[in-house]
Amino acid sequence: MTVSTDDLVVDIVRTLEKQGIPRDAYQLGREFDPEALARLLETGGDSVEVRLEVRGVSLVATNHGVWVTDDPPSSQPECPKCGLPVAAVVQLVPAYHTAYPCGCRVEEDLLE
Repeated sequence: MTVSTDDLVVDIVRTLEKQGIPRDAYQLGREFDPEALARLLETGGDSVEVRLEVRGVSLVATNHGVWVTDDPPSSQPECPKCGLPVAAVVQLVPAYHTAYPCGCRVEEDLLE
């Protein structure tokens, strides 16, 4: 299923509005990168589920849609190299894993 950035943003905005969060209370581009999220959902297939929080509302995004969850997002682990919070671990080649957003090289199981 193709996930367009525009459809994803509209889905997130409508979901947040249903929770009483007005459009002028946040800027999605400052909360996360909508284009990167859309690419992740599109390329990851049915196995990818992204949990994010916008203004205190916990959301789950998949290539099938966005919905509110009662599960609070887990606290972000700290990077073992620099101590900054790690939002994701990016794998560009099989043996190389990079913490995001700091860019430090880390073990692949950091977020497990």
